Amino acid sequence: MMTTCKDFDTSHLSGDAIKIANVIKLIMGEGASGGGCKAFYTPKQWAERGESYGQQSALIVVHDGGDLAPYCNYDYECYRLIEKMDAALKEIGYYLESCTCWYSAVYKI
Repeated sequence: MMTTCKDFDTSHLSGDAIKIANVIKLIMGEGASGGGCKAFYTPKQWAERGESYGQQSALIVVHDGGDLAPYCNYDYECYRLIEKMDAALKEIGYYLESCTCWYSAVYKI
């Protein structure tokens, strides 16, 4: 079942970005939280925030302090979860690249 938490809102996304976000939401399952952080940003929204990395990506994934963190951040040492995320994204032609310890960008393979 897909998570419905407001942190994982996708109403502002379209095209491949929504496809990527939906795959991530399926991996997270029901009840997952973004820790109060909005999880998904478009590259345009990211640039408007003044952020430097990921502006050429398909989607920005913020995982700071939320349930997404161990799926995206090697510092959590949850390698199986990272491999699960990588495999799911690869299946749809994308990969996750860490930008900082609190957000990552998704790019086309």
